[in-house]
Amino acid sequence: MTAFEPISADSILLQQPPFRYVDELIYYEDGFARTRYTVPSENMLIEDGRLTSAGVMEHMAQSIAARLGYESKYIRHIPVQIGFIGQIKNFEVMRFPRSGETLETEVKTEYEMMGITLASVTVHIDGEPVARGQLKTALRQDE
Repeated sequence: MTAFEPISADSILLQQPPFRYVDELIYYEDGFARTRYTVPSENMLIEDGRLTSAGVMEHMAQSIAARLGYESKYIRHIPVQIGFIGQIKNFEVMRFPRSGETLETEVKTEYEMMGITLASVTVHIDGEPVARGQLKTALRQDE
């Protein structure tokens, strides 16, 4: 892998705190990306000190969005676009992340055409996979 300077999510995601579930993009190459997120102690998608299924899923979707946002801003030089989750398949949480733990998430693009992206996403904590799934996302097509 080549050197990559981490990019703050502030510049590549439209979501704002408290509904941002990615801190930074830590690696990018065509069709592949890694993100990082430290689970806060309090948040609307945290229960009993753990990120909920909805929080894990939102983190995964925002990890895809971070890759797309990076491509928009730094490669295509266009504004970051609004995206939506279209489908979730094979979603599995092996362990719910605790507050204070840092997630490192891999996004592997399986298919991309006309604003539709299908990606396999795996969430790790200290190298251990804790969640995975396939998400299909769509970018809003402005008229």
